[in-house]
Amino acid sequence: MVKRIILASAVLGLSASAPVAQSLTDDLYVHGFAGYSNLQDSDFTGTVNGGPESVDTDFDGGFGLGIAIGKEIPQWSNDSIATRVELELSYRDNDVDGVNFSGNGPASEVNVSGDVTQTSLFANVLVDFKTASALTPYVGLGLGVAYTDLDFSYGPGVELDDSDTNFAAQIIAGVAYDVSENTALTLDTRYSRAFDVSSDRLAPNGALTGTVEDDIDAFSINFGVRQRF
Repeated sequence: MVKRIILASAVLGLSASAPVAQSLTDDLYVHGFAGYSNLQDSDFTGTVNGGPESVDTDFDGGFGLGIAIGKEIPQWSNDSIATRVELELSYRDNDVDGVNFSGNGPASEVNVSGDVTQTSLFANVLVDFKTASALTPYVGLGLGVAYTDLDFSYGPGVELDDSDTNFAAQIIAGVAYDVSENTALTLDTRYSRAFDVSSDRLAPNGALTGTVEDDIDAFSINFGVRQRF
């Protein structure tokens, strides 16, 4: 008798939890994307060799990619809009194109090489604008952290070689095209900023000559696929 009661209780418990589990997975999706990344010119400023100096840096176009998992929130949605929340992991890589160190006058530095990479984790909130067609425009805002790795050199072998983890934010604008009930192709632009990224400046012999910092802004254009489950 006791075994029957326990078994019946277990069945009832599973039955009651099934709608909860289903609600947690309703409208869950995965979004993968990749595209062109453009770091904006940076003006790293700080104290170098005992005085205020700047390291103006230009970047080549590079690439970025990312993956996000998200879910629509019915309580924040209606007939006109659908609100989604997601967790995004992304990466970008840009080579350094030119450097101008204020301590050497106005001329550009020679022997410039290296790159800057960023790995970011964002919590995004996005709003889809529902239409009668297969096209759905959307906008979003993300807050998170960015791990920035600076590894470039110039002149006789002076380096900015350091890594830093900082608060970051991004804005998103794009459009999705439904190719099926659960699959959509996406095209979006993203503008992100990592705040107060700092780096050590090293002499050719490896000696520390100072520390500089700046915000790092990036603009990207991405193509992606969003799969709903």
